[in-house]
Amino acid sequence: MTMAETEVQTDLNAVNDQLTKLVDELNKINAAREQIVTQIQNLNGVAMYLRGKLPQDEATDANDLSIDSTDRSVEYPT
Repeated sequence: MTMAETEVQTDLNAVNDQLTKLVDELNKINAAREQIVTQIQNLNGVAMYLRGKLPQDEATDANDLSIDSTDRSVEYPT
């Protein structure tokens, strides 16, 4: 192996190491995102259940004041 080939191999190894680190970091962030999405869905389910337990006139008021935090104009990649 020549000196230039050794430098290229060293650079390639460094880039591959950085790629591995970034992919690992992205996987951790994605797992945290999925956990938050699940929590939001669970809380929305609980809110819907509790709204159903309100008397009809109060349920209408609660629905008018609710904000659907899952409504997105742009969908996140999965």
